[in-house]
Amino acid sequence: MYVREPDEKDRALAALREAISTREPSLVRHGLDVLAKAGDGRSTSKVTPLEAVDLLERACTYGPRASAQAVWEYFQGDFVYTGWALALALRCANEDVARWLLGLGVDLLGAVRQPKALRALLPHEGSFTRFDLVRESPTLFLNNMDHTVSTEVFDNFSGTEQIIGKPYAVPTSLRASCKLVGTLASEGLFDAVVFDDLFRACVVKAWHALRHARDRDPKTAQTCLALAKHLLKLHRERDLGDGNVRLIMGNLIVPKADPDIMAFVCLEMPDVFLGRLRALSWLQEDTELICRMVPTLSPATEQDNAALLLVLARSGLMGELKAIASWPDTFTTANLPAAVEAASVAGHAEVATWLLARLEAVREADGAVPTAASVRLGDATAAIPTRRQPGKPATGGTAQEALPPAGTKGKDTPRPVSAVPTDGSREAAGTVALDRAGVNPADAVERGVDGAAQLAIQIVELARSEIVSQNPFLAGPFSLLTLAPTRGATSALAVDGQTLSFNVDQLIQDFVTRRAAPAHDMAHALVHCLLLHPFVGTTVGREAWSLAADVAAEKVVCELLGPREGERGRQQRAVFDRLCGELHGEITAERLYRVLAGGAYAPMRDEWAELFGADDHAGWYPSDDEAHPGDVGHDQQGTSDDAGTTAQASRTQSHAGWGDDRPKTCESGPSDHQGSPAKDDRAVNDRASGGATDAGADTPASPAQPSPPEVIAQKGSDSKRRWLRAAKSMRTDLETLSRRYGTKAQSFVKMLDVSAHEQIDYREFLRQFAVSGEQLRLSDSEFDYIFYTYGLELYKDTPLIEPLEYRDERRIRDFAIVIDTSSSITPKVVQQFVNTTFDVLTSESSFFERTNIHIIQADAQVQSDTTISSLAELDHWRRNIRLRGFGGTDFRPAFRHVRKLMEDGEFDDLRGLIYFTDGWGIYPERMPPYKTTFVFYDEDHRPELVPAWAMQITLHPGEFESMSVY
Repeated sequence: MYVREPDEKDRALAALREAISTREPSLVRHGLDVLAKAGDGRSTSKVTPLEAVDLLERACTYGPRASAQAVWEYFQGDFVYTGWALALALRCANEDVARWLLGLGVDLLGAVRQPKALRALLPHEGSFTRFDLVRESPTLFLNNMDHTVSTEVFDNFSGTEQIIGKPYAVPTSLRASCKLVGTLASEGLFDAVVFDDLFRACVVKAWHALRHARDRDPKTAQTCLALAKHLLKLHRERDLGDGNVRLIMGNLIVPKADPDIMAFVCLEMPDVFLGRLRALSWLQEDTELICRMVPTLSPATEQDNAALLLVLARSGLMGELKAIASWPDTFTTANLPAAVEAASVAGHAEVATWLLARLEAVREADGAVPTAASVRLGDATAAIPTRRQPGKPATGGTAQEALPPAGTKGKDTPRPVSAVPTDGSREAAGTVALDRAGVNPADAVERGVDGAAQLAIQIVELARSEIVSQNPFLAGPFSLLTLAPTRGATSALAVDGQTLSFNVDQLIQDFVTRRAAPAHDMAHALVHCLLLHPFVGTTVGREAWSLAADVAAEKVVCELLGPREGERGRQQRAVFDRLCGELHGEITAERLYRVLAGGAYAPMRDEWAELFGADDHAGWYPSDDEAHPGDVGHDQQGTSDDAGTTAQASRTQSHAGWGDDRPKTCESGPSDHQGSPAKDDRAVNDRASGGATDAGADTPASPAQPSPPEVIAQKGSDSKRRWLRAAKSMRTDLETLSRRYGTKAQSFVKMLDVSAHEQIDYREFLRQFAVSGEQLRLSDSEFDYIFYTYGLELYKDTPLIEPLEYRDERRIRDFAIVIDTSSSITPKVVQQFVNTTFDVLTSESSFFERTNIHIIQADAQVQSDTTISSLAELDHWRRNIRLRGFGGTDFRPAFRHVRKLMEDGEFDDLRGLIYFTDGWGIYPERMPPYKTTFVFYDEDHRPELVPAWAMQITLHPGEFESMSVY
């Protein structure tokens, strides 16, 4: 490679750069004289624009002013770009140089200019500006983090400042630089745009100094923020700068910004913070940050103050509300109603009551005293009783004191539990309860909603408020239920996924006895809906499913509201401990149902049903007439095809694949849904009384019988979709914005994940791995019967065409199955999985006559690889399985093994790999060039660890033979 030898000019320039670094003006002038001689006298024709600008920047960096002035005069001020020279002078705190450059009219944000004497072809302007934004940049001030020339003032030397020649650097002091900028700004030496950009650069420097916890530099941040405060003072008192200052301050409010930066904005420009609070939803939801900022805020306009008041009310932050209670233009008649509504919707009854009292006081001071204030609770309108106007009867309800009921501790929400009205005073309970239930008071008599019903509705609303006050994320789901007062029901509460029914008389009597709202029972009913417990098919075992659902719901309620008091709570905890140990994991309704359906815990069922029951489940199951119209007898065993269809439809309607209550055997396979009559009888006899005599309740419906009426099915399907959306939304909320609640309800979050599983037909799933190919088989779909029959009629015994002997079908040829043989996998579970997969494939004619299946056993390494070329070999292998391994779990070796097989040509067209495992292992990071599915045998795994490129399916041990799994 050719390298040009330095000429006389190059040597002169190098010597001049060395002279500038000595800070001796005489040496600089001597170096300029040498450069002039190298350029034929004082001519500058041989010096390029890059070289000239580099000399000026070096002189302004080292100083003193005499050296910089000598360079300036040598080139007669004809520089392409001078902004960086001023920035470097400010960085190095060379005050005399900076003042001199400003006196010459140097613009810190100036752009590249055309020199008067073209000493060489101009390079790209980015060579001079280092691609920093300048005054003419259209995006200046749009983003605080954009790099501008002002940013260079507060940066350290990085070894890239030179344009030509060797790198240079001098010691710097950020404090001295900030002091110089502040002094020059006080003297008005910066125009408005430069003033604003210097302010932006110094606050961004502080922002970066506090950005990362491990690299925090509070000293740097304090120095820069001190300059920013000084500039803001100049902006307010002397009108320096312009409107960009407010924009810059607003742009500092971003997610995950350091609280010290937020506090700076709140202290210096509280109206900017409050304005952003009105506009940014993420800021409104960051209650922890808002709590920290309240002490630093001061009142702004009434509209801005309203934004803070609304957020504090919605979050139930009573302490912060009291802290701003003395703010002017805050607790006004324009702001308070919305705040009361927000607190009520979020379930913060204490805050709503306190704000309502403030509203009444303000209205009294204004001379207007209303009788009631309307707010919204969920989707139902409510009226909170207020002080009545003197001399007139109250129309909003009776006055109630906020006294906590007996037996409650540490609750934040006051509960109106004044003496229960007698029969003569129940009619005077007012329209409060009717409004809360969404009932028009004018229609109350026609609809039979009497005073007792009104009072019962108040009790229900009181329970709802107590639940939501501790668990705000439950406020939304409550709106999906319609309140329905009833008489004569066997249970105080009942829920069917659409309506929350309650026995008026029993609810009131329980309230009088316990002096507490039925919060646990209400939460129990709501959890049933969120976990999709009411949405079951006609074949579900009612007694077993009801008990399993009650136990799972009570487990969640214990997390949300704490355990029940007294002996009942202690007994429940004992049962929870027992089930957790015997089920080896979380207590979910699905898992417990399979155990109960197998006949377990038969002696304890009646006792547990009373211990865990809190509501009536009759509305979950269709009546006998709906389930079996026409009163046709039921076929206990059914047929293979129709049974599969019926089972599929049942599981599509029901939640989490709930089937009949009979224990199944994996040998039966999915193609014949026939159970042992003896087992059926034992399962029925093990159930609690009441379910054993109901043949239609606990045995599968006959395939010949139709499903419940379409209208009923559609109604239930719509409700299930609504609750499914609510469950998914709540799970996301508990894992993100409401993490502090999700940590105390971990079992609930896990159950929400299980209940939200979409059901997948295992048969359809396996078809994804199929390829097209011709098979020796009649193709009925491509055969034209018209010509065939026409030939028989015309020629008596000779058809015009014959059916095609080949047909194009999608079948599986190359396939890989990996079986996790670590110590956590039992041989029984593996056998069930293999049998299920084999039965599904053989029943569907899913393979070509000659196949290439690799069955790989692996734990922390590949233990064996069996090649299967026909279904007969697969059948023989599954009947004689010998597992190897039983060590740790690492999924990567199996994928490396399959990749090597592909490289060796063992697969012609590998379509997919199924990895059967418990999920507790090391997953590969790279996506393979074939479809991959991890099949889990239980919910006890962490789905978030599975790579995004892999499918996930959960097969339960009790449902391996099912055609539809999730």
